[in-house]
Amino acid sequence: MFVLILLIIDSLLIRYTDFIEFTLNIQFYYRIAYRGSFFIGIGTGYYYLLTFLKQKEITEESERKHLSSIIAHQETQNELNITVNAYLKAQINPHFLFNTLNFIYNNARKTAPAAAEAIMTLSDMMRYAIKAQDAGEFIYLLSEAEQVDNLIRLHQLRQNDQLYIKFDYSECGGETKFIPLILMTLVENIFKHGNLSKESKPAEIMIRSDDNVLEIHTANLVNENQNSTSDGIGLENISKRLNITYGERVKFDYFIEDNLFKVRILLQNKNSV
Repeated sequence: MFVLILLIIDSLLIRYTDFIEFTLNIQFYYRIAYRGSFFIGIGTGYYYLLTFLKQKEITEESERKHLSSIIAHQETQNELNITVNAYLKAQINPHFLFNTLNFIYNNARKTAPAAAEAIMTLSDMMRYAIKAQDAGEFIYLLSEAEQVDNLIRLHQLRQNDQLYIKFDYSECGGETKFIPLILMTLVENIFKHGNLSKESKPAEIMIRSDDNVLEIHTANLVNENQNSTSDGIGLENISKRLNITYGERVKFDYFIEDNLFKVRILLQNKNSV
């Protein structure tokens, strides 16, 4: 286009003005072609220079991302190795602990049956806690309910059966699955912060499950003589775990009503977990 436009302009100037005094000949066309080729060459070189610089920048960015990916993978691998080593170390401690508890139980069951029962109950609960952590995201709720029975029994042994608490999981289906240690945490909070000394107002724990709804309900008298109050961290953690796992399908409420601290978990369409 440069050569064509220049040729047209020069031809018009030569033909109709005295501005250019030489005639159109082969040398004139060669000069125009040379000048056009010169600028086309400069433009082409400039274009390829920009393209080269841009491609170099893209390549360097890609190499940086690849290097960052390698570093991140290596860091992840290192963290995994640390976790694996910690897990292997953790396997040694429970073995040692359970063997020690079993030794103490065998030596105490003849002379102190109540203490031996407490040791065996505690051992069962600790085994369950370790298995629950290794079981994955969900466990059978009935198995955790059985451990709650152990927890209640352990506290009763400590208080000479002077604690009043009702635990009903007769309507908990054997195939109902739930995230682990939620129920245990709720019951432990009852023993930690509740008043279980009044026979007329026992603490209550209820689990009800059918094809579409799982309901967990607890209620206990507030311990007014307790010096320190709960900071609510345990309940906040329960709320976060429930929301992360079930989202909008779960409703978790806790409040005080008529001097009773009540907690309610309602999971809709539970069979879809």
